[in-house]
Amino acid sequence: MMIDNIKQLLLGGTLFLLLAGCQRDHFLDKQPFDKVTNEAFWTSRKDAELALTGCYSSLRTPAFAIDQSSFSSLQFEGLTDNAYCNSTLDNYTDISRGVITPTTGGIVTRVWTDAYKGIARCNWFLGNLHRVPDLTEADKARMKGEAYFLRAFMYNELTMLYGDVPLITELLGFGPDVFKTKKAPRMDIVKKMIRDLDSAANGLLNVSYADGHPVRASALALKARMCLYNGLWQEAADAAKKVMDEGKAALAKSYQGIFWGEQEGNPEILFSVKASSPTAIHNLDLLYGSRFSMVPLHTLVDCYEMKDGTAPVAPIVPSFYDPKNRMRNDFYQNRDPRLKLTIFTPGDPWAYNPTIGFNNEAKFKAESPSVNNLGIRKYINLTVNDGSGGPAGSSQAIVKLRYADVLLMYAEAMVELGGGSTSDPLALKAINDVRARPGVAMPAKTAPLTRAAIRNERRVELAFEGLRYYDIKRWKIAKDVLNGYKDPGNVTRVFEDRFYYWPVPQTEVDMMGIDFQNPDYR
Repeated sequence: MMIDNIKQLLLGGTLFLLLAGCQRDHFLDKQPFDKVTNEAFWTSRKDAELALTGCYSSLRTPAFAIDQSSFSSLQFEGLTDNAYCNSTLDNYTDISRGVITPTTGGIVTRVWTDAYKGIARCNWFLGNLHRVPDLTEADKARMKGEAYFLRAFMYNELTMLYGDVPLITELLGFGPDVFKTKKAPRMDIVKKMIRDLDSAANGLLNVSYADGHPVRASALALKARMCLYNGLWQEAADAAKKVMDEGKAALAKSYQGIFWGEQEGNPEILFSVKASSPTAIHNLDLLYGSRFSMVPLHTLVDCYEMKDGTAPVAPIVPSFYDPKNRMRNDFYQNRDPRLKLTIFTPGDPWAYNPTIGFNNEAKFKAESPSVNNLGIRKYINLTVNDGSGGPAGSSQAIVKLRYADVLLMYAEAMVELGGGSTSDPLALKAINDVRARPGVAMPAKTAPLTRAAIRNERRVELAFEGLRYYDIKRWKIAKDVLNGYKDPGNVTRVFEDRFYYWPVPQTEVDMMGIDFQNPDYR
């Protein structure tokens, strides 16, 4: 809960809770947790680095990434026309079917709770960094920039999902005034976070992203995203263009390598939630390569162009799987190569069954069959075939910002500035650079670049990266693409106008009063 998290975790709370997942045994051994105070803690550079690490740990949760549980933020794609959640965990399946109430729980509560935990940690860090005596001004600027970036990332998630939310940028006390906290208008929050990201960009290192810490280009890319998501087209284009002009990021030569196998030092990644075996692992390969907790939908498959750039005949395949008439792999040939780099289709090479490839038949392994004979390939470790996701768990970094997205954000912003199309040469170059990636090599788009073209390009390039849900909501097409669709579980999707924003979790409303709830859920 937001208030409990702020009061218990940060202001006067114990350092053990604040820095969950961090190590500082030599200090904690000397004092009981209830005697650890700000004055005793903020004494060295190590203290500042440890506190900042606590801010980062807020992202390593199923609200924003994935952990060793069976919960995963990748399931957000199952709330869209890209995928079906073949699992009831975190209530994604209920949400996709229109069951969204203040007591839904699951991911509706998890994002709120985890975001405010992270925001509180960032506020605690920012409010105390000045106490550390041995930091240079450059060190302070960089560390503040990292905390500003992390806080803005979480507020972007909150405003996209809940709309108006409390804007808390300082430590809160314990008195009754804490329960007078009001929600701020969404755009006020966005403007504040944009200013913070400007400050972050000025303080962060102007180098290529490498070690999990945001750099200047990361802050500019997140600014471009927040501007784009809120209709600030010129500001989005300007921020994206700075990333493009400053040259600290580039498109990777391998599309697959961005997500598995070539992530270290990848020039395209601008921010990711990193993992490492065996200390910080997750269950990605188990969930999606073995259990098929989420599967792609054929409506997504139909969006991948033919190799010559023409549109495929839709629907290519039915939205259900008939085991008596197994789908043939030739339905998926001669298509945009990103299709087979993103989705397993029948007969594709597959570690679980090297004889006949990916299929929906008995495979003599521990994994479950896909419900519609499609599977997620993006992110999957193609060498794992033990039915449990690998003996040491999975350690792929979950990519949150990358350069291809920056290019597509620039192109979209220019399309919107042009009223729905553009002949801007740089916008065309941006989308065509994405399409011309080695191993993809799709034909170039020609002027005018249309809204439909850029939206489809985002869909296929960024599939299963957690962005489609926000895209269909900000484009106001969620009802059109979701309502009435019968998913592989034979249940019809439902999306109402009020679902453009989620309800505030009931536990918060019980403490703060009914006015704290979003109007459509009172």
